[in-house]
Parts: sequence; C-alpha cells; structure tokens
Amino acid sequence: MIFFVLPGCRKTTDSLDPVIKEIFPLKSGNLWIYQTTKSDSTRTTHVNSVINDTVIGSRVWHILTFDTVIRTICANTEAGWWFIYYPAPGSAGTPSLYYCYPAKVNDQYMTIDSTLVTVAGISEMITVPGGTFSCYHYHMVHYLENYVCEEYFAPGTGLIKHVVYESGSGTGRISEITNLISFRTSGK
Repeated sequence: MIFFVLPGCRKTTDSLDPVIKEIFPLKSGNLWIYQTTKSDSTRTTHVNSVINDTVIGSRVWHILTFDTVIRTICANTEAGWWFIYYPAPGSAGTPSLYYCYPAKVNDQYMTIDSTLVTVAGISEMITVPGGTFSCYHYHMVHYLENYVCEEYFAPGTGLIKHVVYESGSGTGRISEITNLISFRTSGK
C-alpha cells in the first residue's frame, strides 16, 4: 500500500457543481493541439494525446504523449494530477503530485523534482485561439532548471496556456508562450 503526504493541498467543494472535473481529463483518444511562439517569433505546433492506459499497483495510469515522442505516465486523484517521475532513464519511478486540484489560492507545495508550485488563481478567465476558459493558475519555480513558468488549466479541458520565462530572469522576460488551438475530449 502506498501513502502520499500532500502539504498545502486542501480539498474544496463547490455546492453549485457537485461533480468535480479532472484538471486534465485523461481518457484514451483525448487530444490537444497547441501552438508555441518563441521570443524570436518562431512558431511550432504540438500535439498532446492520451494513447493508452496501464495499471501500476492498484491504480489506472494513463500514457500521455507530446508530439508522439515524449511519453508521460499520469493519473488524476482526489488531490490532483500526478506524474510518475523517473530521475534517470531506466530508474524506478515515483508518483509525484504536480497540479494540486481542487485547491485554494495561495496553496503552495514542492514537487519531487524541486519545483515550487503556488496556486495563484482558481477562476482566471483566459482567452486563447481554442476559446475562453475559467482556469486554475499555477505559478511554478523550477529550481533545478533555473526558470519560472505560469500554467493555466481549465478543469474538464486541460492545459490552456503555458508561459515560460527566460532562465534566470524570474518573470522579467518571456521565452515562449504556448496556447491551446483545439481539443477533443470524451466524457467520463
């Protein structure tokens, strides 16, 4: 049996919406298309898709791809969105909470890979080419890689916007912005 200690995460409920949606819906066939614009104005398109699921221990985990090359093993729980963190190729993986959800503004926690996450907002309206969404806003300080980013997730839809700042600049200079262009998700 595995136990997880989650400092800073608090379960919240909304009496108007008794069904809490997943922060990033994980079901085989779900697909998101993004456009990344770098500070030099170059643009690239990326595709995230859930290609399969697998059982590890007693939990169902999902295989999420980024441009079919990078594969991430992840799952939603009552506490939020988890990844299996592999510190080196071939090493044993460790489940790690990355996106506490539901959460409250100013909740703060450290991930297994030394990223300090602060919940900066829980209902920020974000408009991207894929639409306008009410988002959770995660401010993330990646200590190992020495950069800061902002990530915006719409519960039930997934990642909407990702802003990365130049290494060592804090939030002074934007390195790249990734926006949701379109998505396809299926209900649970």
